[in-house]
Amino acid sequence: MSKMAFSGFLLLVFIFFIVYTASFEYVKIGDNDNETSIQNSARNAMTQSINWGNARVNEEITINEEVATEAVLREYANSSSFNDGNRYVNIFKVSGKPPMLAVESYSNIKTPFNDMANVYNKQNNSNETITRSREVVIYEAKKLEKND
Repeated sequence: MSKMAFSGFLLLVFIFFIVYTASFEYVKIGDNDNETSIQNSARNAMTQSINWGNARVNEEITINEEVATEAVLREYANSSSFNDGNRYVNIFKVSGKPPMLAVESYSNIKTPFNDMANVYNKQNNSNETITRSREVVIYEAKKLEKND
């Protein structure tokens, strides 16, 4: 009987380890997708919102803030490929002069490990894992005076 109980315990630990490993990899995939999506969307939005007229006339880079805000949301929606859970994008700061964009994204991912861990915790039904990514893009001048 003791060998059977020990075997059952080892089987339970093995199943727990497999679920934990699978959940960890699932969250890792979601986090990597979230990070690359926000990096790509912020950089592409800055590129799309450059005021080329001002860059040609004054040799100074400025961005259109409305275009940058809209482009971040559009690019983030197009570049994300991990579609499980809720995704949120916060645009903290958009500045036209100096050109700057600061964004944060986070996603809530449900995993089987969190379901197993919260079986006995009835007060807190938060069985989601939150992944966050931040990106700040600033275009700055290398020199303060232009050479003639």
